[in-house]
Amino acid sequence: MKIRYWGVRGSVPVPGPSTVKYGGNTSCVSVEVDDTVLIFDSGTGIRECGNYLMSLGKKINGKIFISHTHWDHIQGFPFFVPAYVPGNTFEIFGPPSDVQNLSLEQIMAMQTNYEYFPIRISQLGADITYNDCREGTVNVNGFEISTCRLNHPVACLAYRLNHDGKTFIYGGDHEPYRNVYRDSKEGESMDEDFLKELDENAYMQNNKIAGFCRKADIVSWDAQYNEEEYKSKRGWGHSTYEANIAMAQNAKIKKIIFSHHEPMNSDEKLAQREQQCKEIARQKDFELEFSREGMEIDL
Repeated sequence: MKIRYWGVRGSVPVPGPSTVKYGGNTSCVSVEVDDTVLIFDSGTGIRECGNYLMSLGKKINGKIFISHTHWDHIQGFPFFVPAYVPGNTFEIFGPPSDVQNLSLEQIMAMQTNYEYFPIRISQLGADITYNDCREGTVNVNGFEISTCRLNHPVACLAYRLNHDGKTFIYGGDHEPYRNVYRDSKEGESMDEDFLKELDENAYMQNNKIAGFCRKADIVSWDAQYNEEEYKSKRGWGHSTYEANIAMAQNAKIKKIIFSHHEPMNSDEKLAQREQQCKEIARQKDFELEFSREGMEIDL
């Protein structure tokens, strides 16, 4: 498997001199296995991914896995040139709406409505099919890909790819589960036994996700904040360096890659944090790296 990072930023693209090293495009990672290309998320990074695929000079049979349909994870798709080329084929997998009767295809098409974009998704030249995806297993070209629901303010999935004895996991946006009533004003009037039940439920949900990631070779994971930043952003659906380090140790992950970087954090700040996190991970006997646009990993 050859893993390539095309977009690593969370929430909004941030081009400019302070984001050159790590990159300013939103989420997109590709995995090439033999003649198959698997693309995870279609943030603005998918534009460069598409340019690379076009440079290969051959018909493309690709699979695109959308973690969730928040804009920063789908906004690059209308600029994905291979989707305009007749003869190319793409299957797109991802969760439908969990609050409205909207399929993945309908949600993806909304951003190319007449008011927002000059070309409808229905007008693209490639042969494109959409597959609503929930927790379970997806079989694609002989690859078994497992999915796991994450904690985010919309239906969101992580994908686990196993191939030739190696495991790569791509996680969408995720905030570790917690008892939101613990230490809150609402919780002050609640029965302690009920609060403990909620504590236990959060613990079980976090263990489920750690089990999904267990002993993976590489896990690419949402790591937008440190603990101090997180204090004012609870409930926004993103994780912290500290929580992810604890999960990686608990799940015995061989290497975790922190991605979905906070748009306000400059290259200088990310470099400082990466060095600190790498040292902690080294002491706990696993590898850690911050994602950067252009990063390539052979697994």
